[in-house]
Amino acid sequence: MPDNEDKGILSLQDEELLKVMEEWAQRRRPLSQDSTSMAQFRTRMAEERTGLANKRSGLANKRTALAEGRTNLANKRTSLAEGRTNLANKRTELAQGRTDLANKRTSLAEGRTNLAYKRTELAEGRTNLANKRTELAEGRTGLANKRTELAEGRTSLAEKRTGFAENRTAWARERTAFSTKRTDLAEGRTNLANKRTELAEERTNLATTRTELAEGRTSMAQQRTDLAQTRTNWSQNRTEWAEMRNKLAEIRTRMSGARTGLAQSRTNLAQFRTLLAKQRTELAFLRTGIAFIALGTFFTRLFGLGPWSAVDAIITTVGVLSIGTAIKLWVRSYRIERKMMVRLEKELAPEAVEKRVEESIQTHKFGSFT
Repeated sequence: MPDNEDKGILSLQDEELLKVMEEWAQRRRPLSQDSTSMAQFRTRMAEERTGLANKRSGLANKRTALAEGRTNLANKRTSLAEGRTNLANKRTELAQGRTDLANKRTSLAEGRTNLAYKRTELAEGRTNLANKRTELAEGRTGLANKRTELAEGRTSLAEKRTGFAENRTAWARERTAFSTKRTDLAEGRTNLANKRTELAEERTNLATTRTELAEGRTSMAQQRTDLAQTRTNWSQNRTEWAEMRNKLAEIRTRMSGARTGLAQSRTNLAQFRTLLAKQRTELAFLRTGIAFIALGTFFTRLFGLGPWSAVDAIITTVGVLSIGTAIKLWVRSYRIERKMMVRLEKELAPEAVEKRVEESIQTHKFGSFT
């Protein structure tokens, strides 16, 4: 852990505050990586969701465009910082130019705040998409359950067919017994009716053929029963996959809630940066006033009292008024800054962040997820 966390946020300077903000961005990267990996896994599992994947690609392109805009803003901020370094030796002559640059920074900070609001809206749109995917997964689960019921009905029909085949086999065996008795009677009447013996033998052969056919039907019914059991197993596997899709959709929804909380924190930090830019503008006013007073004093000491002393007095008066206005505005901004720093310390504390993430997870928690 860096030493900046041991200090209070109130004691952080500009560079240290930027380091803390970069650390928050690095902590957010694993969340985005997890969401990317889950999106890839979901794409492999559900290739039929091509339409939703296209929408997700569009959102990813928008996110890339926002990231590029953020990079451009960072580059602009770097160029402005270099300009500040080069203009440090000319503070007295170019104080008004610094004031204009500070106003531009304020507008850039407002643009960052608008970008943070747009990111929050994108996170809410992702949450709505995750809810729609959950509804689709529930519909597929219902279809899988209906298929399971149809498979069970087919299994019951196959069992009935098996019972009929067994009855036919029993009847065939009884017929075989009757044919054997007839054969015994025919052997006793061999000398009396050879034709009846031949007919009895033919009947025995027919009964044997029927028995073999009945056994074949029984084996076919057993194979149908096995096929029905296999279909039932496939239906159960489909149901398990549908439940897994539901859980993945719920995890994505929770991650969207966590991203919404992070977007709120970024919005608060953007407001704080706007306030810092306003304070820099007020300090520029203060430096301008000091420069005017120094200029008026220099002219008075250089030329002494004379007709141009009125101009010197006007320059000095303008410097005093500028200093008074800057001090008044800076005191007001300092009070707001103190209140905002106390609020940011509470919101950016690890316990507060964990609590906010847990609340967002509980808000997006589904009853089917355990």
